Amino acid sequence: MATSPDKTFGLRSSTDLYLKLIHDIDRLRSGVGTKAVQYAAFDAAITGSHILDWVLHELDEASHLRLTGVGKGMKGAVAGFIQRNCGMLGGLEFCRQIANSVKHVTITMGPVMTNMSTGSTVKLEWQGDRITNAYAHAFIKIDDQKYSVIELFQSMAEQWFLFLEIEGLWVEQPPEE
Repeated sequence: MATSPDKTFGLRSSTDLYLKLIHDIDRLRSGVGTKAVQYAAFDAAITGSHILDWVLHELDEASHLRLTGVGKGMKGAVAGFIQRNCGMLGGLEFCRQIANSVKHVTITMGPVMTNMSTGSTVKLEWQGDRITNAYAHAFIKIDDQKYSVIELFQSMAEQWFLFLEIEGLWVEQPPEE
């Protein structure tokens, strides 16, 4: 857990970052313009990826070794974690690559998924020859097939929730006032 003073705006645990991911997904779902959708997708990718950093910080030595293959403080923890847990956290590598790309413009660490890209567009709904609705839409493209990023991030959130519960890292939250 973080100690005071910190630089996390009061976020204290991987559970707090998970809740931020849920917030980012909600912003993505409700985004009415292209920029709002792009910014929310950007944030969701970063949050979905960086929950891992918080998890690694919170793990005890034995759990860290079991989940990463290396001891705490040693190089290779992120790559080891992703490799060992890709079955349970299948969306993590997508989030990591998107987050790394948006931070550095290009992927600077780890293998590159050359068959994956992201984008955004405006979707139009038609009734006859008239446009009845237009909305912004962000997508991930894998092997020339487009998928809504909302599906990716929602799946990632569900995977993280299950992981945090199984590993005993979930922190119960007080009811919102």
